[in-house]
Amino acid sequence: MKKAKKRKKKGLRIVLGVLGILILAGITVVYLFQARNFEVEGNDYYGDTTITTWIQNDRLSVNSLYILLKYDFLDPELPSGVEDIKVSLKNPWTVRVDVTEKELAGYVDYDDAYLYFDSEGIASIRTTRQIEGVPYIEGLSFDTSGVELGKVMPVEDDSIFDRIVEASRYLKEFGLKPDRMSCEDESVQVYFGSVKVLLGNTDYEERVAQIEPILESLLERYPDASGTLHLENYDSTASSIRFVPDEG
Repeated sequence: MKKAKKRKKKGLRIVLGVLGILILAGITVVYLFQARNFEVEGNDYYGDTTITTWIQNDRLSVNSLYILLKYDFLDPELPSGVEDIKVSLKNPWTVRVDVTEKELAGYVDYDDAYLYFDSEGIASIRTTRQIEGVPYIEGLSFDTSGVELGKVMPVEDDSIFDRIVEASRYLKEFGLKPDRMSCEDESVQVYFGSVKVLLGNTDYEERVAQIEPILESLLERYPDASGTLHLENYDSTASSIRFVPDEG
């Protein structure tokens, strides 16, 4: 009987010891791993406060370990203009956030602001700020009442996104930043100051490659040149490129 009682007491002490350790560990996790500081990197479209507010959008996000598990091991919802968020802990109370934002294809006027969309035509950001390096798109018809961030823009012809994205990709590749782009009759036009460049609806790599040397030549010979540069039918067999000055 005495041995049995001793075993029970010993077993009770072990259980109490384990419970004590678990309680202490829980208290440590709750109080030591409180998210007090955030270091945000990689964000341009969104401010640091916007990112940290998004990350702390539920009541458990006061805990840095929970944030780490949520963003690195689960599949949390992200802001519509963000491709990915990676979280690490600099120390138990400091959360490092590495943001990968979406590559934006263009923007349009919308509801007294600008609406930016990505390469898949998804409405990603609505802001009054102009984001550097993203072209303004004219002539893109869409149903303003059907716009929803995170959803594909309700355009009349969604194939236009493919052309905008392809042209934008090569413009970026060649280091060109047009003032704006437009879409007319399924074709893409880009504007550099007072020069309009017609790119047509295909073969954008070959055509975009001609823009910079031609513009440099025009500015050198005619500093105030304005008109239309016709590249809509250009291919590698072309012997000349037509530039039509504006009248007047």
